[in-house]
Amino acid sequence: MAEEMGMMGEQPPMESQMQMGMQEAGQKILQPSKAVGTVLMSRLMEMSPEELQMLDKAITPDVAGVLIKLLPELQQIIETVESSGVADAMPEDQMMDDDMPKDMGALGNM
Repeated sequence: MAEEMGMMGEQPPMESQMQMGMQEAGQKILQPSKAVGTVLMSRLMEMSPEELQMLDKAITPDVAGVLIKLLPELQQIIETVESSGVADAMPEDQMMDDDMPKDMGALGNM
């Protein structure tokens, strides 16, 4: 019977179901987690302005793209930071960033 199925190019039902389950699990893993996003945001909120500025200088848009693949939760954090006007709340950071190109930085200038 297995030879007949192999000749017909079909997989046994059990194997097909396992593959579908693996694909669904893979899709689910790529979705952002609210719990991880909350932890990351909490950690960001605990950082000093100097630490945040270091992050902003170190994480270029290219690096941010790769990090978003690793941690899809970062996409929502970046969008939240951009839409909340956090840059407006920290005028001293704006003065320091006046000389930086607009395409630099991960959180405020993407």
